[in-house]
Amino acid sequence: MESFTPVTDGILLLKVPFTGVWTGVTLVLSDEAPILVDSGGGADTVDSTIVPALAELGLTLSDIGWVLATHIHGDHVGGIARMRELAPSIKVGVFHESGTRMREPLAYSREIRAKFPEHSAAPPAVLDGVEPDRLLEDDAMVGPLRTIHTPGHDTDACCFLDTRSGTLITGDSLQLNGTVSQGCALLFDPERYLPSLHRLLDLPVQNIVCGHPYLPLGEIALGADAARRFLTACIACYEHDRGFVAGMARAGVTDPLTVAHALVEEIGGIAPAKMFLPMHTVAAYQEAAERKHA
Repeated sequence: MESFTPVTDGILLLKVPFTGVWTGVTLVLSDEAPILVDSGGGADTVDSTIVPALAELGLTLSDIGWVLATHIHGDHVGGIARMRELAPSIKVGVFHESGTRMREPLAYSREIRAKFPEHSAAPPAVLDGVEPDRLLEDDAMVGPLRTIHTPGHDTDACCFLDTRSGTLITGDSLQLNGTVSQGCALLFDPERYLPSLHRLLDLPVQNIVCGHPYLPLGEIALGADAARRFLTACIACYEHDRGFVAGMARAGVTDPLTVAHALVEEIGGIAPAKMFLPMHTVAAYQEAAERKHA
């Protein structure tokens, strides 16, 4: 059975199963009610993994004050409706741009797949939404956590900075070279990714906790120096991928599937069976370049 593992004082990470890779659920303990950041991919994960892991710590879902979402992708919010069903007292907080997506996450999952339907995996059979209790603004506080809007992976992506320990809970906001199941970093909003990374570099970040194991550095950076190396490595990956897509365009190669396969091979990744995620990254870089030169 998976357990919550301490990262630093008051911050624990649970690695819950998800197709091809685990996804992270972070528990934040303080003098106030505990907070969960993200929820895994579905009701079954809540029942089979999250509830037993909380029980090991003497907690139930009814003890949780808030569940916060780093962004509205199914592997991070798929369990929220089940949590609310089991413990109606739990409050749900999402970034203000995420409200509609949180109410209808399945519609957004289908929207993501609609751009490249022939190269997309099927959407989840079930992905229930909920009405958020609070729409968070940038810099909003929930207990000891400060909301940091960090668009890049998606337009609504956020980190939560534990103001006591300087621990940054990032979800998917820091991509490096992506996970083994993605093939490469996944960016829907590359134009704002670099400013997000520079903003994080200016914050007093002491530790980093990611929502997946990202290549090549993994999911955790402990200490200010390690956190800074992690962030600068993300910048290097971004600059490489952006330059690679631009170079392919200068060579006359712009088909998103062809460029995506080449990019995954270039960084030493493994091409997924369905290439829609790398294709989204390539198309987003291409569209950003077109806007820049328009």
